[in-house]
Amino acid sequence: MLGMKRVLLIRHAECEANLVKSLRVQGQSPSNPLTALGILQAKAFGKHFETVAGQKGGPVFASTAVRAHDTARIALQEMQIVDHPITLSKELLEVSQGQWEGALRADCYTPEVLARIANDPWRFAAPGGESQKEVEERMSTFIRDVVLPNSTLDGPPALVFSHGLAIKCFLRGVLSSSAAMARKIAVGNTSITEVAWVEAGGMSGWQLLRVNDRAHLVLEGIAGLPSC
Repeated sequence: MLGMKRVLLIRHAECEANLVKSLRVQGQSPSNPLTALGILQAKAFGKHFETVAGQKGGPVFASTAVRAHDTARIALQEMQIVDHPITLSKELLEVSQGQWEGALRADCYTPEVLARIANDPWRFAAPGGESQKEVEERMSTFIRDVVLPNSTLDGPPALVFSHGLAIKCFLRGVLSSSAAMARKIAVGNTSITEVAWVEAGGMSGWQLLRVNDRAHLVLEGIAGLPSC
């Protein structure tokens, strides 16, 4: 058996801002609550966790955004481990969109801005916001320096409740792909993206095991917004 530490990256359940994402820029929006469907999605994740992910009891981390740590809290309740600690961190937040947060997308993403993004998607940042590069660096650093040291070799997976683009930026680093690929990875609400850190041997380093797995929603018979 490969000596590995499994990490499950879980996007938060559906929140109210997701319903108007096509109209308004979301960004971090830390106080945005879950929808009724989002609560059902979080419950489904917890209810079917052992079927879709295996052994429970690993460390749990979540961003400080309400939609992320509420997803974690509801999932743990369904897993019947309500006293399990959840470590909250701003390092797991969604990309900051700075002055654009809550603004109409049409007012922000002008043809000129879209051209700038296409020219350098990794370093582009909204006014007062973050670039994909900065998000990737903080996500990677947190997972390397906090999540892995608190995970058990060949033990239950660590759970990291985060956000769509934040997870995509981390995956870009794992895959060493072009920055343009980050937004082409589908990561739906409460989906599981699993990576594993292999300690030694020819396979050492990060291994990508699955992306955008939403089997728990299928098992529960509920859907949601298209993966994005």
